[in-house]
Amino acid sequence: MNILLKKLKFNQFETFPELVHAVSPRCFENDQGEIEDFSFLGNDNFGKTKDHLKVFLESIGITNSGLFFVNQVHGDKIFVLNDADLAFSDAMKISADALLTHIPGKPIGVFTADCLPILVYDPRLKVIGAIHAGRKGSEQSILFKVVREMGRVYGSRPEELVVGFGPAIGGCCYEVGEDCAQPFKKIFPDETGWFRAGLSGKCFLDLIAVNKMEGEKAGLLQKNIFSMDHCTCCSARKMYSYRREGKTGRILSTIMLRP
Repeated sequence: MNILLKKLKFNQFETFPELVHAVSPRCFENDQGEIEDFSFLGNDNFGKTKDHLKVFLESIGITNSGLFFVNQVHGDKIFVLNDADLAFSDAMKISADALLTHIPGKPIGVFTADCLPILVYDPRLKVIGAIHAGRKGSEQSILFKVVREMGRVYGSRPEELVVGFGPAIGGCCYEVGEDCAQPFKKIFPDETGWFRAGLSGKCFLDLIAVNKMEGEKAGLLQKNIFSMDHCTCCSARKMYSYRREGKTGRILSTIMLRP
């Protein structure tokens, strides 16, 4: 099958030959030459979901393997994949919004449709992470907690981590009420770069800016934080956007250590 709409990758991650990573496009060309939207989470049936996961993973060189992902709940829980014998079906039952692993050949990923996907790599210790950082997860400092957990579990040093922010709804489009913005004003009382005033007391929230500040607070170096700067809501049909479409599909951001 021929994948359409160029897969998104971080150039900085491409410098590490031991890594495989990518962010999925919205659609691909199937065997009949038709344009087909990716369906990763069983929007239609489980058979299609498994087939589409296989199509995408094989397109980036991940063969003979499934994807480890968790039940995302917009929280701050972190799942550490340290059991090489764990089944994909068991991982799916775990409620969390971030995954970490040091095991080669185990692709991990998160699904988003406006929330911010974050991929993390420790090149010294060969540890990878995938984070689903929506508004609620960001409010709970999920990136900060992932950096802290990598230090606790693996001995990672924040200043050595390389971090990539994938496509998410931008500050150009993410209009929220004061109740949604207030928690961030408490976290960053002296910062204003993460929001701008809107109409009727609302504001535009920049999740990418919020997480950059959160990352730097955790000890990440600014030079090691990279962003694709693609707004999902502005992208027309190139990417899924819950804000733009309501019920919709999901973008997959995945990373793996080569076996």
